[in-house]
Amino acid sequence: MPTPSLIKTCLGSYQVVVSEQGHQSHLVFRVEVPQSTKELWVEYTYAPTEEIADERLDQLFSRYQEENNMLHSDRENISSIRNLVTMSLSSHQEYKGSCHRFESSSVIKVNETKSSPGIISKEIEPGFWDVSFNFHALVTEKIEVHCRIYAFHKEAVKVQQPIQIEQVEKQKLTREQIDSKWMKFHKVELHSHTIHSDAVHTTEELLQSAKDKELDWLAITDHNTISAFEDIDGKATVNLIKGVEMTTLFGHFLTLGYQSNQQPMDWTLIDRSNIHAVFQQMKKQGLLIGIAHPFDIGSPYCTGCRWQYVLQSLQYVDFIEVWNSEDPHHTLASEDSIAKWTQLLNSGIEMAATCGRDWHHSNTTKAPAFLHVRANEAATEQDILTSVQLGRSYMTIAPLIDMHVNDGWTIGDRVNKKEVQTLEVQVQLQNANHVHKVRIESNLGDILETGEIDFKSIVSQDQKQQLTWLRVSAFDQEMNRILLTNPIYFE
Repeated sequence: MPTPSLIKTCLGSYQVVVSEQGHQSHLVFRVEVPQSTKELWVEYTYAPTEEIADERLDQLFSRYQEENNMLHSDRENISSIRNLVTMSLSSHQEYKGSCHRFESSSVIKVNETKSSPGIISKEIEPGFWDVSFNFHALVTEKIEVHCRIYAFHKEAVKVQQPIQIEQVEKQKLTREQIDSKWMKFHKVELHSHTIHSDAVHTTEELLQSAKDKELDWLAITDHNTISAFEDIDGKATVNLIKGVEMTTLFGHFLTLGYQSNQQPMDWTLIDRSNIHAVFQQMKKQGLLIGIAHPFDIGSPYCTGCRWQYVLQSLQYVDFIEVWNSEDPHHTLASEDSIAKWTQLLNSGIEMAATCGRDWHHSNTTKAPAFLHVRANEAATEQDILTSVQLGRSYMTIAPLIDMHVNDGWTIGDRVNKKEVQTLEVQVQLQNANHVHKVRIESNLGDILETGEIDFKSIVSQDQKQQLTWLRVSAFDQEMNRILLTNPIYFE
């Protein structure tokens, strides 16, 4: 028996009826094993165990007589045939073994010292485990399988909030001030779908819509696949970024920058115990990683849409999608995402923010936001991805912005405060008919709120001492945010 102090949690309870067509197949139940689990139990029963009806036995004999080289007279010696169902077990790390026995009712126990015969005894690692029922022989017309899977663990299973991290840390990127003479803002969409996942439009229709919207760059990010790129064959009318929205059970994240022969990893292997290692592996492959719509509604309405992973750190996360879908300025999820992003900035993490239309169709009366990314006029895909990572960008429903500190530094730059006596923020908005208020926001709170769209503001010496970042937001008449820049950083 497990130690009495351990918590017992039912990971899954299943009742499945399998027809005879399941003969020589496998039925897999996948469960998530919690941290600090010391023992697993798999309780199962199945029935019936054998076929005894003569008519049915005649049918089975006729079906398999020839391939078994059986004589007609052999039928007289058969009074019953049994179902043979075994159970196998594997974690996300390794195969644990199989209980190949004739028991129709059993409790299989797994722990690090003495497991049931057939199962390897090892420390139980958290994460996805597969309990597989193996139908070697199904001879009855149907069979009913009952299975319950229990974990005995030390720590209570907690409901996690979006973007929880164990260590508030992220290595700062090198931010070199760049000459604006060769720069422009590219209109970019980082989150789109086609009929290769769950969108309405074909790949060709998406590309045409992107052209109509005068996009400079488009990332196609279908759920767990890059097959849409087989439709393109060099016919793209917009610069493309090959991406995937990794759509897992506990969160969605965008992966951008796949090369010609590079394939996405198997998403079913990703769970809450290995997410940090997965991100590390993806970064080694040269991919850009961004958390998508972290505060969206979650299971069971949209399983995986809400971010439920707890990360060891944000070291391998390049950006957070704080605006998602159309009319993002009207959603509470966007405000929650911006608040979390602000909290991370205040803790010293220089994290880029992005918007994503999550483009599934173009028949809409709602307003999409687009990301404007500052890069070389003749930018390559890598130039765009690097600028996204550095936060050299802003999100907007309509207004355009030119923003500088002391006529030199701009969005995504880092200013050494020792090199300047005074900090002056210069802001100029265009296409700003719907702009009602403009705010300079910072780690110190709001530095300025104004109704002007072309202005300069001096940062006081007291504010300068404590300033670590600032950004600009613009709001409409209802005080909905319709523009949001990434920060300028200070040290």
